[in-house]
Amino acid sequence: MAIRRLIPLAVACALAAAATATPAQARATDEPFCATHKCIALTFDDGPGPYLQTLLKTLSEYKAKATFFVIGSEVKKHPKLTQLITKSGHEIGNHSWDGTYLTTLKYADINKKIGDTQRLIKKTTGKTPKLFRAPGGLRNGGVEQVTAKLGLIQVPGTTATKDYIKDYRHVDLLTNRALDVAGEGEVVLMHETVKQTVQSMPEVLELLTAEGYSFVTVSTLLEGQELTPGQVYPEQSSGVETTDVH
Repeated sequence: MAIRRLIPLAVACALAAAATATPAQARATDEPFCATHKCIALTFDDGPGPYLQTLLKTLSEYKAKATFFVIGSEVKKHPKLTQLITKSGHEIGNHSWDGTYLTTLKYADINKKIGDTQRLIKKTTGKTPKLFRAPGGLRNGGVEQVTAKLGLIQVPGTTATKDYIKDYRHVDLLTNRALDVAGEGEVVLMHETVKQTVQSMPEVLELLTAEGYSFVTVSTLLEGQELTPGQVYPEQSSGVETTDVH
């Protein structure tokens, strides 16, 4: 951790300038953006919530794009915040209607919770989500069938800061955890509803930018891969524990 924090300011600025190329600018070639850049996908669950606008401002300052897995019931309460996510250039994924673990439900109920959320996001933003994350990361055959039917791929994430654990909710701890789990090609699971996570983001983004990372959406990270609806991506996503809080 000390190595990350001792990066000279001049070096950090130079690396930050080199990392400002965006996926859109890379479209001059047929090669996926992340084939030639050091990419990481930051993801935030359970919103849209009270700290969203602060988080979006921080992401904008670092030219970072992220993926937000939103809850249907929260989208219903906060349509304008939901729209702000897409207007800011970020990606929205489906995180079911509420925090109920889908593995406890019958197929019809799974279908309704995911389907209602999918339709509401489309109605609210004009965009149909391509990504799904199950509450708690808990999945079964019913979840696979519904997501396949709706054209969704499952993205549980490859690693997590574990900000869903109340004892971890300290800014310095979550900053260090985010830096510890960061790696090229990782999909980092966090929660925009955890105030300390949002407060940790300026330092996390500053230090990872200095290390040459490009912050991209999950869809950008997966470009060039053949994706099958209902299946889990990235394939190494077993690193996330199937525990969560809402």
